[in-house]
Amino acid sequence: MLKLDSTDERQERIDQAVAVWLQERQKLLVLLCDIKQPGNAGVPTGTRVQSFCQLLMDYVSAGHFEIYDTLLHRAETQGRQATVERARQLYSQLQPSTDAALRFNDLFDNDEHCEDLQSQLAGELSDLGLALADRFTLEDHLLKLLREPHAMETL
Repeated sequence: MLKLDSTDERQERIDQAVAVWLQERQKLLVLLCDIKQPGNAGVPTGTRVQSFCQLLMDYVSAGHFEIYDTLLHRAETQGRQATVERARQLYSQLQPSTDAALRFNDLFDNDEHCEDLQSQLAGELSDLGLALADRFTLEDHLLKLLREPHAMETL
């Protein structure tokens, strides 16, 4: 969880952490598209896939162990119990995409695996892409809910 000081500093730190995390999401999407491009010149596919796996694990971990925890804690301390309960429901729905990310990482985490499973890469990327799309939608709802005090009324 992020270290928190005054209310304004705390809010600024939370906002910065979320902004950095969302930038990582954008990089993740760029890398995903890059890997899906056949015959991309330059960096070998295995290297690109491993970079993608590393960023994927960093992104998922930051969400679970920093962003969500911090936002949930803040909502709890503000006494927004209905928001916390709804956020926990949304949070639990992230598990299938977390499992998909872990599975993909386990399959393609090194050059040897990438070589051995090259024929499966396109299908695995497609499946992961669908799981990530669902995840991003849920995360966006979660962020809106936890960052906006009156978001429960619009979700």
